[in-house]
Amino acid sequence: MTDQGKRRFLVFGGAAVFAAVFGFMGARHKPAGFEEQVMTVAQMKDTGGLIVDIRTPEEWAETGVIDGATLATFNDPESFLAKIGPELADGRDLILVCRSGNRTRRAAQLLAGTIPNRIVSVSGGMKAQIASGYQPVVAKIARN
Repeated sequence: MTDQGKRRFLVFGGAAVFAAVFGFMGARHKPAGFEEQVMTVAQMKDTGGLIVDIRTPEEWAETGVIDGATLATFNDPESFLAKIGPELADGRDLILVCRSGNRTRRAAQLLAGTIPNRIVSVSGGMKAQIASGYQPVVAKIARN
């Protein structure tokens, strides 16, 4: 093997080991039944899953919401599932949307393992949807 061949072997071999080690470490910390994905509204709807906007009513009013999304602020897993649980009884995916993706990630972590449904946290949240050209609809918020 030439010196150039040895260098290539070391560089590519080292990169493969690095990727394998850090890929494994990242996989270990991800709860089962929870995924983070970049998705368009069309992709969300194509899954047939339940799209839930977990932001606050003030945020829904400020930016609008995804047409057809269920609006349910996430405070804790128990009260959240009390609101939306019946809609998940058919086993469909739970697709969570917030402003930027941070709250949905946290909510998905807390919900993982409590329901058998696949849970998807939409990366980038409504900010990414709006930035990509999606036109939200006015939120229909029930008044007490």
